[in-house]
Amino acid sequence: MGVKEALEWFDKHHHSKGITYSMVNRLGPNSYDCSSAVFFALIAAGVLQRDIQIGNTETLFKLKGKYLDEIYSYSKVEPGDIFIRGGEGTSAGASGHTGMFYKKDGIVHSNYTNNGVSYNDYDTIDYFLDRKRSWNERYFRPRYPGTTIPNSKAHKKSLDKKFIKTEHWHGITTCICNVRSAPSTDASIVAVYGANQKIYYDQVWEADGYRWISYVSFSGVRRYVAYRKLSGDTRAWIRF
Repeated sequence: MGVKEALEWFDKHHHSKGITYSMVNRLGPNSYDCSSAVFFALIAAGVLQRDIQIGNTETLFKLKGKYLDEIYSYSKVEPGDIFIRGGEGTSAGASGHTGMFYKKDGIVHSNYTNNGVSYNDYDTIDYFLDRKRSWNERYFRPRYPGTTIPNSKAHKKSLDKKFIKTEHWHGITTCICNVRSAPSTDASIVAVYGANQKIYYDQVWEADGYRWISYVSFSGVRRYVAYRKLSGDTRAWIRF
């Protein structure tokens, strides 16, 4: 589970399917407000447990450090990240708003203006966001299953990664190869390729003593596969 499932939840509850906006009847299945929609999407993605109490924007702020990590620049926002409008401590009720980015400069959210879940991008996003981090507008990245937690051992190793080149190509595995959330052998294994499988990639990196190929998964998250060591026995596990 991950970004894909979170965005699918929003798409399945789009207002065109007869689901409306309500701050009173906000727990579904026929209506949601902005924050309840985000909570249900994060539950569907496996970020939050299913029995968690559905909160509001103020509750979302309090999830920082356990389920969410703050992003301090709009330029670093990615699909699956969430925004919260309204200053922390004053965002409850109609004073705050939240939703999820489905692409760069594109949000999906349950809102009063469109009476339900809507997609807003280049033409209309400025009605809802300043697209600039401030006390009144903040951004967070949910800890989707398989992602690397900031300040963890794997995260610190991945910070030392070196970009080698852009290369739109593919390789064939010669043995079982792990797919990781970051270019580190301490990072979470999120998938596995068997022998003689094709891997399409677009970037090459070096980190943690290995050369890595990298690609963006169907969920919109970048993944990494080590294919040889940088020293010692440098025989490759992937042929190109």
